[in-house]
Amino acid sequence: MNSGMLLIDKELIDDGQTVILGLSGGPDSVCLLYELLELGAEVVCAHVNHGLRGGESDRDEAYVIELCKKLGVTLDVWHIDAAVLAKEKGQTIEEAGREARYAFFDEVCDRLDTDACIAVAHNKDDQAETVLMRILRGTGTDGLAGIAKRRKSAAGYDIVRPLLGVPRAEIEKRLAVYGESARTDSSNNDTAYFRNKLRLEVFPYLEKQGLDLKQGLVRLSENAAEDKDFFEAVIEEALEEHLDFPDNKTKGDVPCVLCSMPAEILAGVHPAVRHRLIRAAFAELGLTRDVAAVHLAAADSLLDTWQSGGEASGKRVEFPQDYTFGIAGKNAVFRAPGVVEESWKPRRKL
Repeated sequence: MNSGMLLIDKELIDDGQTVILGLSGGPDSVCLLYELLELGAEVVCAHVNHGLRGGESDRDEAYVIELCKKLGVTLDVWHIDAAVLAKEKGQTIEEAGREARYAFFDEVCDRLDTDACIAVAHNKDDQAETVLMRILRGTGTDGLAGIAKRRKSAAGYDIVRPLLGVPRAEIEKRLAVYGESARTDSSNNDTAYFRNKLRLEVFPYLEKQGLDLKQGLVRLSENAAEDKDFFEAVIEEALEEHLDFPDNKTKGDVPCVLCSMPAEILAGVHPAVRHRLIRAAFAELGLTRDVAAVHLAAADSLLDTWQSGGEASGKRVEFPQDYTFGIAGKNAVFRAPGVVEESWKPRRKL
């Protein structure tokens, strides 16, 4: 099975580490499976049948089962109804399916009770498509970093993407060397999906004009990722020093519904830092998405009023999902829904 030099980024996999591979049956994940086996990694595959494409989904599952039997790899299969989940959670089908997949990967890691990481097969083309999608939807600078090579799952396991720097065409060539044809998801050709429209229509058109759009977008993501890493280090240090929790809670406790920071600190930093601090403080309480420029501008306005001596104490501005940001004395206070404010006392005077 030896194919020469491996495509994958070996630095993302620790020696002796068990790898939970999200195996869809498509070319990218099948190639990643072969590459991990050539690396000598201990691989456990996890396949999710989303129940979206009827017999085609079942045939994908059957292919994955036979492939893992042939290669002698442990496989765990999970069935969900992504459409029902999406309706229940008020999400798109893509969001609900993705959330369920990663929850399943975490569950497999938990059951193994070992030092495992989760590997998924995003590639260089996926990165370029993601960055362009975010640009067109008005992303902030952090969003330009695109897909991370390594990040933490909800349960704290490393999620790694060893093929992120490899073009899709190169992966397909390598798959032919391995003698596998893999499965093709017919929905990938449906231009009703925004990503497919970009991949099938926008990129080919721009490349015909002589533009190396994919490489340019990947360079942009790499530069943005450096900036993002720097800001994350700054924010982590600031939170450690200034973010305060109720006297009966500590950082990381679940659930914690309230935290605060000196308003003077928050008002006195550059907006690029302030907005990241606000997002990070709310993330500590569980609000990790949907914070938009309009919410941050409202928080800025309230802080400006406080800083100029205006009446701000006791006032709040609304954030998504019924979270609120407000001023209490000299503190900027972040609240989750349903908090009983009378139960909160700071651990220290700020």
